[in-house]
Amino acid sequence: MNLKNLKHYDEFFTCAYCAYCVNNNAACPTFLSVRHEIVTGRGKMITARNLAQGLLKKDEGLDALTEGLFQCTFCGACEQECIVDIPLTEVYTELKGLVQDRIPTDTKKLYLNLESKFNIYGMDQADRNFWNFEVEDIYEELVNQPAEVGYFIGCVASYMGRASGAPVAILKLVDHANERISIFSPTENCCGNPFLLGGCQEKAETLAEYNVAEINKLGIKTLFVSCAGCYRVFKQEYPKLLRKELPFNVITHMEYILGLIKKEKLKLESLTQINVSFKDPCELGRHCGEYNIARELIDHLPGVTNLELPDNRENALCCGAGGLVKANYPDIAKDVVLKLIHQMEENGTELCLNACPSCQLNIDQFLQEQQSPILSIDISQLVHRLSQNYINSLAMNQ
Repeated sequence: MNLKNLKHYDEFFTCAYCAYCVNNNAACPTFLSVRHEIVTGRGKMITARNLAQGLLKKDEGLDALTEGLFQCTFCGACEQECIVDIPLTEVYTELKGLVQDRIPTDTKKLYLNLESKFNIYGMDQADRNFWNFEVEDIYEELVNQPAEVGYFIGCVASYMGRASGAPVAILKLVDHANERISIFSPTENCCGNPFLLGGCQEKAETLAEYNVAEINKLGIKTLFVSCAGCYRVFKQEYPKLLRKELPFNVITHMEYILGLIKKEKLKLESLTQINVSFKDPCELGRHCGEYNIARELIDHLPGVTNLELPDNRENALCCGAGGLVKANYPDIAKDVVLKLIHQMEENGTELCLNACPSCQLNIDQFLQEQQSPILSIDISQLVHRLSQNYINSLAMNQ
């Protein structure tokens, strides 16, 4: 093993050991749980440097790196705080390639599921459509139909019933707006994010090639996604994996919905005043720099007040579920999300609005466990509620 051949080898010696990635408020949520520095940016860089210089035995160094890399939520806070601008998340991905023979058991299971069933749950492709029973008529009119706008649903919303609220709400909004979009849910494969998070880029490339080909078949020019992880992968990783720009534009479902409101294709009405807090997803925010579209959308929602959490935008707290941590280390995911939940409770939040199904589910699980009155939903579900209010009010006045 020669670490000098790594693309980011020189970065091991750039780290200033300053601890900004350890101590700042939003930096390294895992460190606040485990209190072991191997999980921090500084800890991983020092370990890689010592391994490269022969100051650590190979097995000792690789075991330590594996622990640090797979307990990392990949939230990007360390990279944001780094005073010497090391692309830490890229470094972590490359280092994970060195420890593929040591990856956690649950990551191995994810790999097997992706290789055999093309989704993280190992469920049959035919089961990918089970979320649509509430909107089956709308779905049947849109599925695999050529259109300029397409919707990529993703594995979590497709297979996890508690996350199906987003695609159901989106299809109902599409129907309310009398829009024609294309859904290719039956032929979707996982976007490949779990392979990328696990450091296995070659396998992710195969999924990228497949998904792009399926999208092209339908003539889609604008693709919207309701998962922050899928968005990051399409927007940032696919052009690198495929070594070319994508032939279609990629936007969030929030941007698509906001466009319908601005064009007055959707009209909304509030029956009550409600206080919400938008939870900035790490992969949408710190990784992709998208903070404004959610807030602009919320500004267009009547009767809705956005109570910004004390830590928001680039300083937003991680939900704890990212980086495969939820699968491998559920206790860490719990510790991390409880701090976020405490902020929402102190803030007077009634609804936690999400743009990431992994955030939504992890937050919802522990809100229920803590018997909190706060609800965790996708932002599209609130928009649908307000749209339905308007439609109901029209019917009552006729």
